[in-house]
This record gives sequence, structure tokens and C-alpha cells, in this order.
Amino acid sequence: MAHTFSVYGTALPGRPSAANSLLTIGELAERAERYGYEGLLVFYNHENLDPWVVAAATAGATKALVPLVAVQPCAMPPFTAAKMVHGLASLHGRRVDINLITGGIKGELDQIGDTLDHDERYARAMEYITVVRALLGGDEPLTHEGRFYRFSGLRTYSALPPELQPRVFVAGSSAAGRAVAAAVADVAVTHPEPLAAFASDFVASRAGAGHRLGVRVGLIARPTDDEAWSVARAAYVPDRRSRHMTALKTRSESDWNRRMARLATNGETHDGVYWTGAYRADKGLMPQLVGSYDRVTEYLDGYLSLGVDTVLLGGVLTEEEFHHNDVVLSRLR
Repeated sequence: MAHTFSVYGTALPGRPSAANSLLTIGELAERAERYGYEGLLVFYNHENLDPWVVAAATAGATKALVPLVAVQPCAMPPFTAAKMVHGLASLHGRRVDINLITGGIKGELDQIGDTLDHDERYARAMEYITVVRALLGGDEPLTHEGRFYRFSGLRTYSALPPELQPRVFVAGSSAAGRAVAAAVADVAVTHPEPLAAFASDFVASRAGAGHRLGVRVGLIARPTDDEAWSVARAAYVPDRRSRHMTALKTRSESDWNRRMARLATNGETHDGVYWTGAYRADKGLMPQLVGSYDRVTEYLDGYLSLGVDTVLLGGVLTEEEFHHNDVVLSRLR
């Protein structure tokens, strides 16, 4: 096993609290950098702190860590996003990557009057990132006449050199999501299905697309299978409400959510390693790979061997979890 791949962790949820302060966000960022992570994914939703604030905190606490900021088109105009990327990249001398999202929480979309349907939101996202890239690519006046955005001679003075241009991540498994990823993504990301389904669906559908492949997973690895499963089952305990939520998600508008819900409904564990426990407990969308260091390494190697070169890890917060994950990642490298 000798793979070359990038690893992004996940920033702490940006809910202000004594346990999640500027200090603790910075400590997590420093820890991720020490373990060789390329960056940290920063979420966007109405409950959390603004992701640009969290991104600035992580960049300020580290020397090279790259913020991967969730950018929701309905949350800010594309020229503001370009200025934010330009400002952080210029001040810290490093890339600021973009996780382009379309809005999967219907209640939040209803609150702000965003009535676009699923495919229209992807169409808007594609036009949005096209404008952002144009503003980051040069300082000439931009005139744009699109379906969702119109600008006449717009100048934001936000041009960045090639080495500071953001990588754009696009998630989604629907036809609309695949089309946007093929058109504008540097990295297409998914919460992967078990290896066989991942190979026949996600990988096969992107053959020749020209972008990189990324997966978002959790790793619960320990010296033995028994130790790993003990940790996993203690951390994610389903209840009556979570089982009901999982059943409802089988009818979600999101293709991604429907796939994960069906997997979780049809079986808790697949291939002896791939586990839907967090989803079944309504504590996250991503699957976990659970087992001994050897078993988790072998299974993650399967994804990398299919062309995945970007791994977004969730649930890695403590020194202990970074250590256990590092055993697996080091073996793969």
C-alpha cells in the first residue's frame, strides 16, 4: 500500500459555548496540522457561527492548514464570497478551498424564502461558482448576464495568483449534482456506499470527468475488532425517534440522503466494516469504517484503489482519535 492522497478533517461545530471557543477551535486546527492534514471542513447552517469566522480562526491558529469553507449561494452574493476568499488567502498566504453546497435543510430554505427546487439550486450553484472564479481570476470589469445573476462592469479587485486559487468541492450523487461536478468541480465528494456499489455507481458515473474523487467517512479503528466495535456502539445509540427519522429520509428530496437511509434501513453493517450506526442514530450523514487497524486500512485502501485521492474525515477531535486515525492513514501512505 502506497497511496498519495489529501486528508481534510472537520472543524468543531461553530456553536458558541464554553466548550467550543476560539481557543478550542484553534487547538483542534493545530492538532490537525501536526498530524499532517491538509485542511479542515467548515460547515454552514443557521445554527452555527458563520463559516468564514471559523475559517479565519483556524487559519490564524496554524501555519499552512487550508480552510474548506461551505459556501451556500443563497447566503451571500458571489462577489462577497470572492472577496472573502481573496481576503483570507491574501492575509494568510495560503489557499482557501470552497465546499459548494446547495442547501439540504428544507426548513432553513423556507425561512429565507428560497423556493428553487433541487435541480434549480444546482443550476444556480454552477452559475455562482463561475462568477466567483471569474472574480478571483482577474481584476478586469466583469459583465455577466445569467439566469440567476447579472452584473455590469463589476470590479472587486479580488484576483489571486494561481497557487492561491481555491479548489472547489462539489457533493452530490443525483444527475444534477453529477452535472455540476463534471462542469466546475476540482473534487467530487460523496458519503460513499459500500465498495461494490461505490465502484459501480459513483466511480463509473464519473469516468473521464476530469475531476478528483473524494469521500467523507469516519474511522473507528483500534488494535482489535472488539475494541473498535465497543467504542462505536457506545458512541451512537439509536432510539425510537432516530429510527423514525431514518425511515423518513428514505423519501428525502436528496438522492444522497435516500441512498444512505436505504442502506441504514436494510442493514446496520455491510462488508463487516462499513457501518451506518451514526446515520441510524441521527448523529450524522457519513458512514463509519469500524474494526481493527488492519481491517479498516484494507477497506479504505479499496476506495483509494478505485481512484479516491481526497478523504474528508469526520469525528476526529481528540488527541486519541487523531492517533488511532493516523495509524490507518500512515499504513496507506
